Amino acid sequence: MPARASTADPLRSRRFFFGGLAAGVLAMSVVGLAAVTLIESPRDVAARSAAPAASVLTATARWHVLTDTIAVAGVVTAARTISVTAKAPFRVVTVTKMPVRPGDRVSPGHVIAEVDGRPILLLQGRLPAYRDLHEGDAGPDVAQLQAALERVGYADFDPDGVFGPSTALALLALYRHLGYQAPLYHPSHPRGGPKGRAPSAYLPMTEVTFIPGRSALVVSVNAQVGTVVGGGPILRLATGRPFVAAELGAYQVALARRGMRVGITSASPALRASGRLARIGGLPARDGGAGPGAGGPGTGGSATTRYPIDVRCDRPLPQRLIGTTVRLTLTAPLTTGPVLLVPVAAIFGPDPHRAAYVVEIAGGGRRAKVPVFTGPAAGGLVAVQSVHAGALRRGDQVVIGTGGRP
Repeated sequence: MPARASTADPLRSRRFFFGGLAAGVLAMSVVGLAAVTLIESPRDVAARSAAPAASVLTATARWHVLTDTIAVAGVVTAARTISVTAKAPFRVVTVTKMPVRPGDRVSPGHVIAEVDGRPILLLQGRLPAYRDLHEGDAGPDVAQLQAALERVGYADFDPDGVFGPSTALALLALYRHLGYQAPLYHPSHPRGGPKGRAPSAYLPMTEVTFIPGRSALVVSVNAQVGTVVGGGPILRLATGRPFVAAELGAYQVALARRGMRVGITSASPALRASGRLARIGGLPARDGGAGPGAGGPGTGGSATTRYPIDVRCDRPLPQRLIGTTVRLTLTAPLTTGPVLLVPVAAIFGPDPHRAAYVVEIAGGGRRAKVPVFTGPAAGGLVAVQSVHAGALRRGDQVVIGTGGRP
């Protein structure tokens, strides 16, 4: 029986070889293509890292009033400060009670201090206490006392301006309500008095302080319990609408005008307000040190000459800000009316034989040199007038620089 023919493919090994070779060639082609894509030539690197093409930076010529900004430091100041003084028949007195602290708000009808066991009352009125008030006295200060007693709930029926028995009784009731014995006026007093009359309450000038408003802020306390004082102020009160006080240098005050707008800012405590310049001091204050507003023409003038100013706020500032340093920003006009303004960077020259000129972007992107006369400058802007009428108008674009490579 003849042998069976072999079924193995004699070309199988060759096919595997050429297939592997083709796969290798294809893989190398892919790797080469990726390398060509990712690897840049030196020319490509230089082109990619080169500066962008030069561009023209422009600004618009505008028609406005040229202004300058003045920035100075100011201090929030009380409209009126009232000193509470410790006085008594003795040369020295002792503070026996101090119920208030700086920052407290006090109102009429209360005790704000105690000296040698006697109270200092707070009442409302514009006249300061300048004499002791007894039964039988008359005058505007008596009328003020009667009105002040009525405001805190102690009315009397005496004629206005006449200290009678009803006023004495109202004063007696106030003292008792506050926990003190009212001082009494005896007929045997050196002032004399109706014989046979019982003693009546009176008001010593040392036991009262008048404020013009319905409340006041305690801005400072100069004595504590146990402090021995010789008649000086033991605390200070602030009343009225606070304002901002500052000083300007000679250059700044030449630009300032009463009524001009003023911005008021503070970082701590946060404050943003506005007001008007209410007063410019006519006489300068001189000293040897530099203060707010001191400096040269760019900062405010002479270092030893300063002019005081007051700024009144549009809305009342809180009295708690009294003593706070704030920043004032005044905008002063340098021209009487609108003028043509361009950035200072747009001015090229000047040529000693020609006017300075700006470069204007004309229609179609072309540039043209426009000769101009320059005026005052402030805030990076300068007033200009073209030498040839109409050559430069508001809304025109002027070159202020170039960007990228030239």
